Amino acid sequence: MSSLFFPYVGAFFWVGVLLSFAAFLRSRVTFFQKNLIPSALIGGVIGFVLMNFGLIGMPTQEGWKEIPTSAFGVLVSHLFVFGFIGIGLIQQDEPEADKANSSWVRSGALWLALIYCLIYAIQGITGRTVFELYSYLTSGEIFTGYGYLVSVGFSQNPGAAQAIGGIWENEYGVQSASTVGLAFGAAGFLFAVLIGIPFANQAIKKGWLSEKHLSSMPKPLLTGIMGKGNSEPCAQSTTHSANIDTFAFHFAVMFVLYGAGYVFALAWATFSWPESIEKVRGLGFGMLYVWGMLAGVITRKTLRKVKSCHVLDNSTTRRITGTTVDFMICAVFLAIGINDIQQIIVPFLTTTICASVVSFFVIVWFARRMPKYGFERGLAAFGCYTGTVASGLLLLRIVDPEFKSPAAFELAIMNIFILPIVQIIYINLPFVPSSNSIMLPVLTVYVVTMIASLFLLGFVKKRAW
Repeated sequence: MSSLFFPYVGAFFWVGVLLSFAAFLRSRVTFFQKNLIPSALIGGVIGFVLMNFGLIGMPTQEGWKEIPTSAFGVLVSHLFVFGFIGIGLIQQDEPEADKANSSWVRSGALWLALIYCLIYAIQGITGRTVFELYSYLTSGEIFTGYGYLVSVGFSQNPGAAQAIGGIWENEYGVQSASTVGLAFGAAGFLFAVLIGIPFANQAIKKGWLSEKHLSSMPKPLLTGIMGKGNSEPCAQSTTHSANIDTFAFHFAVMFVLYGAGYVFALAWATFSWPESIEKVRGLGFGMLYVWGMLAGVITRKTLRKVKSCHVLDNSTTRRITGTTVDFMICAVFLAIGINDIQQIIVPFLTTTICASVVSFFVIVWFARRMPKYGFERGLAAFGCYTGTVASGLLLLRIVDPEFKSPAAFELAIMNIFILPIVQIIYINLPFVPSSNSIMLPVLTVYVVTMIASLFLLGFVKKRAW
């Protein structure tokens, strides 16, 4: 009987407990409120400590059993794919589509995209350099390609870093690569908060903001809990409850798309690839999140074509996607076993610190020379490119609680520019451990090209703040 619950139901139980307890702490502890630390991060850090002291487990018929980190890793991988399906399904509202046509918003989103590619490349080069130096100084034999995972964990997210690391493990035998990727992703969230929040508060004091800042933040934003009678609607019904609940319908669609992504991944993995490109077989399940997102995009476009987009509600899809992100961020910390990264702990910590600091100063340098809304855009970019869009919005809300600047909207549409530009990096990532990897030259070219583009497109002006 216990096999029905151990380990995955137990893993979900622990994530639920940690998120609930963290939400309670956020609503009561001034330190968490002042620094706007999200519950997923609070719960994740607590869970990381408990996990590595052997306290995460559940009672079974055989007695108390510890839940392995791998169980939480499985949760992360599934939640990550599910979240990307939601991203693929979210459609642009008509007013937003009109707004996206404005040249000012386009330029801001393009700036964010160029900065993303620049920071992604710089983080990867920084990570590889640190690991190479450590290997040289200690005369140790470690896989220096681990350093590239910092850019995946920081600029993308922990799920992507786990997926790429998983490909390295399965196709090239790189030990604990998926765990290292998760660890970089978790560290990114921490640095987004530790560096971003003090910087935002400094900007408020020194008047670096483009818009007038409120003297105090609303209480619900601080406590993380809406006051009694002040709740806000979070979704619109697109089905009648006598037929099927709206959330049930949206979940059903997303599960179908997950299945479609799985079938495509399976077909890819079992296809008879030529021996010369045999390694691409690992992209089947390694890139499942991409296939899921594409399935969502195709579904959205098909529904739009047949004029049936109204059956999918953006607000509902965002709530489901946001839920998966909260659970995923918390689970990421529990999926990290300190023993898995113990051998590379020195270069790992050095890389996270160096990548965070270098990213911060590069973003700030260019943001200070952005003609308008430079601080808001730079702060949001730092949050995104060390954590996720959620952490970018979190930092932005400190300085722009009503989202009067265009930065929030630009974060939503910047992928329109990012995806075509960054593909060469993404294509090369799964093959980093191969003997003919060209990752370092590719990243170097990106650094030069992105800096040149920022100057040529007029994004570098006189320092504004």
